Amino acid sequence: MARLNVPQRVGWGQGGRRGQRRTTVRANAGLYAMRLCPPYVAAAVLMTAVTATASFAQAPAPPTDAEILALMRAHCVVCHAAEPTHEAFAKAPAGVLLETIPQVAANAARIMTQVVVNRAMPLGNQTGMTEEERDRIAAWIEGRNK
Repeated sequence: MARLNVPQRVGWGQGGRRGQRRTTVRANAGLYAMRLCPPYVAAAVLMTAVTATASFAQAPAPPTDAEILALMRAHCVVCHAAEPTHEAFAKAPAGVLLETIPQVAANAARIMTQVVVNRAMPLGNQTGMTEEERDRIAAWIEGRNK
C-alpha cells in the first residue's frame, strides 16, 4: 500500500515519546475535525440568515390615506355613500358614510369592530375583501390612534 505524504500541522509530532505523539496527533485531528462545519451546513445557515434579513427588510409600509380610501371605494362605498349604488339601500346603513378620509376617521371604531374584529362587513363579503385588506385597514386605524 502506498503511503501518502501529508504535511503535519505545527505542533504535531514535536517532542515526546512515539506513543504520545500519535495520541496527540489523533486528539488534535479530532478537535480540528469537530471545529469544521460541512459546506452544506454553512450554506444552510447563510441562506437562513439572508432570508430572515430579507423578510425583515420587506415589511410593508404603513397604509396611506389614499390606499384606505381606495379600499373603502372598492368594498364599502357601494352601500355607505350619500347615494348608495347597491340595490338594497336607498340611503347609507346606520347613516355611516365612508366616501372621504374624515368620514372614515370619524367611523374608525365602528370599522374596526365590523370589518376587522367581527368580519361582518362588507355584508356577506359580497365584494371579496381579503384578510390582507382587513389587516391594512386595522393598521391604518391603529396608526391614527397613536
